[in-house]
Amino acid sequence: MNRSHPASAAAPAAAAVQAAAGAADEDGPADSSTAATTTATLPAPPFPGESAALHRDVFHLPAHGASVSAARNRITEHLHAWGVGESVYEDAALIVSELFTNALVHTDSSEITCQLQATAQTVYLAITDQGCGPSGPRVREPDAESGRGLILVSALAQLWGVNTEQGCGRTVWAILPSGLPSADAA
Repeated sequence: MNRSHPASAAAPAAAAVQAAAGAADEDGPADSSTAATTTATLPAPPFPGESAALHRDVFHLPAHGASVSAARNRITEHLHAWGVGESVYEDAALIVSELFTNALVHTDSSEITCQLQATAQTVYLAITDQGCGPSGPRVREPDAESGRGLILVSALAQLWGVNTEQGCGRTVWAILPSGLPSADAA
C-alpha cells in the first residue's frame, strides 16, 4: 500500500507530486490523524514540473543505533556541500533521524538504505528498510507518550509518504524545498 501525507502548507512542487501520484484511498486512513491520506506511488525523481537532479547520493548502513547519527551526518554534509540552506539541511537531518530510527525500531532489517536527491526545487529523502512489520507508519496523537516522530516529519516536510511492495520492506520518503537558487533567478 502506498500513502502520501501532505503537510499543512504544501508548496507547488508538492502539489505537482500529489496530482501526479494519486487516487483516493479505498481503505481510508491507516491512522487516527486528521491529515488527508491518499493512495499514491511517488513518481521517480525528478518530479513533475522540476528540472533534473543536480545531486544524488544513495548509501546503505547496518541496522544499528550508531547508524542513525551516521546517516544524519552524511545527509547534512552532502546538503551543505551542495549549497542547500542551513535550515533545510537541519530539517532534513531531523527527518532522516526520525525515519531511520523508525526503520530500526519497527522492522527486522539488517540493513537500511538512505536516498538523498536535490533538484533546484526540492530535496528528496527516502529511507528503505528490509523488514516486515505488522503495519505501516502511523501518525500518533500529539499527547501520546511516544511515537510523535511522524508529526515532526509532517511539520517539516512539504509532503511525505510510504511506498510498500509485495512482501517485505517499505520506503518512507519526504520532500522539502531545496532553498537552492533557481536557474530562472540567475
